Amino acid sequence: MSRLDDEHFYSLFPKACVLVRKFGSKMIAAAADKPILDVACGSGRNAIFFLQRGCSVICADKDLTFLQNCEARRKRMSSAPRNVLALRCLDFKQEVWPFETGGVGGIINVHFFLPTLFPHFEDSLSPGGYLIFESVPGCGQNYLELPTAGYVRSLLVRCFEIEHYKEKKVGPPGTNAVVTQLLARRRSESRNAA
Repeated sequence: MSRLDDEHFYSLFPKACVLVRKFGSKMIAAAADKPILDVACGSGRNAIFFLQRGCSVICADKDLTFLQNCEARRKRMSSAPRNVLALRCLDFKQEVWPFETGGVGGIINVHFFLPTLFPHFEDSLSPGGYLIFESVPGCGQNYLELPTAGYVRSLLVRCFEIEHYKEKKVGPPGTNAVVTQLLARRRSESRNAA
């Protein structure tokens, strides 16, 4: 078995989503030394983007088998693994949110929309840290699980400055479903609800 460096090993993974590639450097700068949390990380493609840039990353999902196998293989094949992904097996729909107040420097939430997580994002994201959110794409019957226009923005107005926000209407006529992409920065202080 040949030795691989981390960069080559991770080049075999799919690219991070467009929002992560576009705004990742902002998230890294704001996170300082705090870890970046990848919520419902799947194969870890977005987490790996940050890992390759020297960040500490927590990957959380209900099934981490793929990432566990990849990390074990990388450790066997790499001459000196520099960074390690912290893997946290967690079913966000069933289990209690385990991350401490202000404990993470950035949060990535791509292709998994669970509105009850947004108050936890507010709590766990350190002031000045970024949230990158992207809903599932609007193909097929995905519109059935997508938010309505303006809903995601309404979840964030109290504690976040929204720097990038894009909605695209999807689904059959008469539905109010939207694909949503955003970059938002956690404020130091919350605004009072109007």
